[in-house]
Amino acid sequence: MKDNILFAIIVFSFFTESVTRAQQIQPEVGMPPNQKHVTVLYHHGIVIPHHANMIYFIDDFSRGMEVNYGLWRFDREGWQQYYNYPEVGVGFFYNSYGNPDIYGQGMALYPYLHFPIVRTSKFTIKNKVAMGLGYTNTPFDYKENPWNQIFGARLNIYVGFGLYTGYRIFDHWSVYGSASFNHMSNGAVRKPNNGINTLTFSLGTRYHFLRDHLPELKKREAPRTNKRDIQIFLNYGRSQASEYNFNIYSSGSLTINHLWYRSVKSAWSAGIDAIYFGAAPYAYPENNEYIPHDKRMFYGVFGGRHWLMGNTSLFVQLGVYVYSYIDPPQPVYPRVGIRHQITDRWMFNFSLKASFFRSEFMEFGIGYRIPYKSNTL
Repeated sequence: MKDNILFAIIVFSFFTESVTRAQQIQPEVGMPPNQKHVTVLYHHGIVIPHHANMIYFIDDFSRGMEVNYGLWRFDREGWQQYYNYPEVGVGFFYNSYGNPDIYGQGMALYPYLHFPIVRTSKFTIKNKVAMGLGYTNTPFDYKENPWNQIFGARLNIYVGFGLYTGYRIFDHWSVYGSASFNHMSNGAVRKPNNGINTLTFSLGTRYHFLRDHLPELKKREAPRTNKRDIQIFLNYGRSQASEYNFNIYSSGSLTINHLWYRSVKSAWSAGIDAIYFGAAPYAYPENNEYIPHDKRMFYGVFGGRHWLMGNTSLFVQLGVYVYSYIDPPQPVYPRVGIRHQITDRWMFNFSLKASFFRSEFMEFGIGYRIPYKSNTL
């Protein structure tokens, strides 16, 4: 639970700083003014039963409400110009889960990015990426609610993806709609952690604070670069092994990354991992013996992709185990996360370590950046 709260504080700090800074910056000469707006959407859809026991308990549709406060910032200095000036904002999402007695309802508070696909003066199509803090009011309880194998804790992580479209009908008003995929789980901090997925469609309206219509701007090509970095991260996390094993086990990793920058907005990475998974002897059902702590190490190599947004980056990595005393369920492991550059050398890391597509633990850490090659292009 503490890990979820810390993650939410960090992510919200970054996005709140971005929105506040954008509001304070005056528009450049020759550029349109920054635009702020509020959007309200009603959602209706289905709960996706990705586990067999969910089929017997889902007896209703998923319904919900979404409220977003967004900002379009237009200038020639920020990272936004290389992503076709995306919308940055914070949102609230309420959603029901098909059975109020077992699964209850969920709420989420999150920062988001809307990346434009089509944008004219009145019409827009964009995709949404959101990640924040989720809350569910009816979690698993082995006495009161043992049928809920979805949520093991009230606090969770919310992840949302969607395709949004809007049309300006008046100077201050637009009609809006979306198709959204929403996920809620707690990253294995508490078990069970099967998580829940909903597919919803929405219809609503947006209020624009300015009368100005959307500008038709061309995305600027990101300048090429061939910089090279070595980044070393030390991470720590905690997780529960199973719903009937109430102990919380420590985990962590030492990660050495080599980054090849392709441009000021993207980079590729490769590296090596030394991962300690404290819950491994109890989380892997194939194991039936006590394993000492020094044999709960996993070693791997990985490759990854990074999307750079100023001092913050989103990354996805895919690794392969090369050695471990305990056999993992699958030979590959993904990791997704966010990194923020605190100073020129020091960085913060939040990531989710999984085994194939099953969360094992969330990790927070500090990293040190060693730039050894400057841009020569």
